[in-house]
Amino acid sequence: MGYQSGGTARDSGGTRDGGDNRSPMSAREQFESILGSTLQEQFGEMQQQVREHAERLAAVQRELAARTSTVRSKDRSVSVTVGARGDVREIKFHTEDYRQMDPVRLGKTLVDLIGKAQTESGEAAREAFEPLRGKGDEMRRSMLAGTPVEEFLAPLREMAKGAAEASGSRRGKHDD
Repeated sequence: MGYQSGGTARDSGGTRDGGDNRSPMSAREQFESILGSTLQEQFGEMQQQVREHAERLAAVQRELAARTSTVRSKDRSVSVTVGARGDVREIKFHTEDYRQMDPVRLGKTLVDLIGKAQTESGEAAREAFEPLRGKGDEMRRSMLAGTPVEEFLAPLREMAKGAAEASGSRRGKHDD
């Protein structure tokens, strides 16, 4: 049995079931009959906003994947380049001075440079994602506030919250 345009269920012979022999309604048919087309339009708008947000998020992720951070030592003899996730991409010796360095000093210099480059990379990532922070909650509030969908979902949220709290309190008792 498939969904037919016009919103009616049909039996395998193509005729509408009637009387007590009615086929169960599909989830889509139930949704349409309960919430109506206005809410379908709202869901369509919500889906579009979610798609647009996901596209912006993917664009930021692509931009960050291509970005690197390079830090150079004070004496300008060594530089370290890391990727957006802090992965070391390159260690470059610009002079022969590193050959004269004590191994402990050279190691400390490299560790310090890697740490600084990773910090710089992390800050760049936070800045890139900042405009997107909280958008999911903001979209949910703006799209659902005061709508029948919010009223429909409110009891489900309360049940989920209660279940999570109960689960947390059960875990706490067993952890002692």
